[in-house]
Amino acid sequence: MGTRLVFSLAATLVAASALAQSTKTAPGAREYFFLAVQKKDPLPPIRHVSKTSAGSSATSAPKAATGAAHLGIRYNLVLVDAHSGASRPVDADRVFHAGECFAMELGSNRSGYLYVLAKQSSGDWMPLLPSPQMKDESNVIDPGQTVRIPRSHCFEITNPPGAEELFVVLSRDPSDIYNLHRDIERPATSPAPSKPASEFPNEPMELADARSVNTEIARLTNHFATRDIAIVKIGEDTAQTREPAHSVYVVNASSKPTSDIVAHILVHHR
Repeated sequence: MGTRLVFSLAATLVAASALAQSTKTAPGAREYFFLAVQKKDPLPPIRHVSKTSAGSSATSAPKAATGAAHLGIRYNLVLVDAHSGASRPVDADRVFHAGECFAMELGSNRSGYLYVLAKQSSGDWMPLLPSPQMKDESNVIDPGQTVRIPRSHCFEITNPPGAEELFVVLSRDPSDIYNLHRDIERPATSPAPSKPASEFPNEPMELADARSVNTEIARLTNHFATRDIAIVKIGEDTAQTREPAHSVYVVNASSKPTSDIVAHILVHHR
């Protein structure tokens, strides 16, 4: 990872499930996404929910209060001019070249807590949302809202060739992602890397603890492995109002209410 204001993350973004063998590509994913769109709905606060606090009187909200049918995420890849800031949506399978810069935009069809992490070659996870550097930044997303990652800059494509991973979680139940939230808010105390990738170049880069976050991400992936996930990518022509071109939809195709959805996105460059 680089040291400039422009993030360094080598890659071609490829839409991929963490469990590709159990993931279905269905033409109904987009329809499911819009079918489930609702106005902002109340979410239980994370600070009141903890599975790990022994003797705590706090209890998690019932699944019936947080579950949603066809819960889904929409993401877009945008090519960014790092000098002018101009951007345009591009195909998720686009092959990038050194010196190019991109960002990712995310939307949801229901209100939820959004978590985005990037796995570095060292094995450490760099939280992009919420960020340890911006502890007051909200990671709540509502229908109709677009969240851009990174918020003010972009990922710059650099050598050497390799592969990175982006892990995205949308959760409506704080009890499901409490450990992940805690690990991000209390990052590892180990020394920062000598060349931190941060939009705050005068501050050391804070990384979530790789061991605990790896464990939590494995748990989340395994927990939601049986979900009936549908993925579909659209092209330039869009019929839906305000629907960005080249959108990728990751939706729970089951009508059974669920409180979480996970998207595991692989990032490559060659």
